[in-house]
This record gives sequence, structure tokens and C-alpha cells, in this order.
Amino acid sequence: MSADRETGHEMTNTDIALLLADAADGVEIGIAPTQAVIRGGRRRRARRWAVAAGAALAIVGTTGTVALAGLPGGDGHRVAATQPPTTLPNSFQAEPHNTTLASGFEDGKAWNVSVDVWGAPRNAAEAQAQLTVMTEYGEYPGEISEASDLIGKSAIFVSKSYDGKASMMIHQMLSKGDRQRGTDLVSGASGLKSSSEPARLVVGRIAKSAQQVTCTWKDGTSTVLHRDPANTIVNNTLLQGIRPAEGSPDAWFVCLAPKGTSYDKAEVTG
Repeated sequence: MSADRETGHEMTNTDIALLLADAADGVEIGIAPTQAVIRGGRRRRARRWAVAAGAALAIVGTTGTVALAGLPGGDGHRVAATQPPTTLPNSFQAEPHNTTLASGFEDGKAWNVSVDVWGAPRNAAEAQAQLTVMTEYGEYPGEISEASDLIGKSAIFVSKSYDGKASMMIHQMLSKGDRQRGTDLVSGASGLKSSSEPARLVVGRIAKSAQQVTCTWKDGTSTVLHRDPANTIVNNTLLQGIRPAEGSPDAWFVCLAPKGTSYDKAEVTG
């Protein structure tokens, strides 16, 4: 805004429009309740991207490169206007597939973990369309410099939410054919409520053939997960287990350590 606008006593229509635009840009809209997210399935979400600074995340993996990212404090989320999925004439879906991987309650507050899987663009037009939507979602892969870098690569973004405050846990770019095999496992862990807490919440990507995962905690106890293709919900809680994610060539799991301990390791044990 110019000095004349700041000190003058009269404002033009243009001045008023600029002030209204600035005010609208500052409006924050909270995250939808967890159960609404579970019921709603795939939906548009806009999240402002921020690189994690010292986030308490552990990573263990046998394949691939995983980027860790967070939204400190879980605030600053803006919701874009709802629109139909962006689809090109050749049926390429520019928007991600969204899957809730697990949910529950702790200290009376709801939590959940979900993954967005973005399909691999096949040409420049699809890549540009996808990059536009990624920007709207706030899920911009930091390792790309232009839309064409997306061609032939899919992207995954894993986020968590506690008491309606969401933050990003992991993002990863995958080339065609990249998938987990045998006992391959890539996992990340963070605090349930914030990155400053012990790393209790674990999410991982494994082969679709895997039948069992064991999460071991630092107090020597462990949690054994099994496949749950039916997405079993008990008492409004999506059970921790191994399940597919729409658009992903791999299976996924989530496990939460008991209070008082934290993540040690995760292994495919069956």
C-alpha cells in the first residue's frame, strides 16, 4: 500500500478492495473433527507447507528416501473452496487419493493418521495440472523445481491430527516401479500431540504381501499388528493394523506406543 493510502483521508474503490483482500487472506479456518474426516473419505484439504525444524521424527528404512516435514503447533491451516476433482480428458486425476490409516482417542481427544497418494503424471500437461492442485493443497514436494520434475513420479504425504490440529509427518517421491518387497519397511515416528514429545506414533510402508508387523518400544514391550482389509472400527476407532491405501502400490501400518515409552524399531515379522 502506498504512503498516500496510509495517510490520506479519502479511499478509492481500489483501496477498499485491497484492504478487504488483505483481511480475507488472514482468516484461518480450523481442521474438521476427526470423525467427520473418517466419514468424509476423500476430500480437499489445504495445508500450508513448512519444513520441520528439529522435529522429533525417527526414520528406519531399507528402500527409498523419505523427507520429514511438519507444521509446528498444528496451526496456520487454510481451507480452499471445495471443487470437484481436477480430471484431465485422458482420465488422469490431478488430485490425490486420501486414506485414513488409523484413528483413536487419548486423554479424551481424537487423533488420526492419513495419507495422500498423488498419481504419477505421464506428460507435461498432467504434471502442470497436478502441480497446480498440489499448491492448493499445500503439499508441494520440496525436491522439485518445476512441473516437469513430477513426470513419471508419484508422491505420498502422511499427516497426523490430534484434537483437530494437523501436521505433516512424512513426504516421499516415488519413481515408477518403486515399491516394498519381502520384508522391506520404511517407517517414521513422532510425538502424538507435538514434535517435542517422545516418538510414540509410528507409521510405515511395507509390501502388500506382509501379514504381520511388530513395533517394539524402548521399555522392551511390543505391539503386533495384523492385516485389517475390512477397516474395522470399534467405539469410533479405526483399529491400528496393516491396510491398503488407495493409489499406493504398498500396504501401510500405524502403531502407537503406550504412554511412558517410545519407538525403538519396527519389523515385518510375518
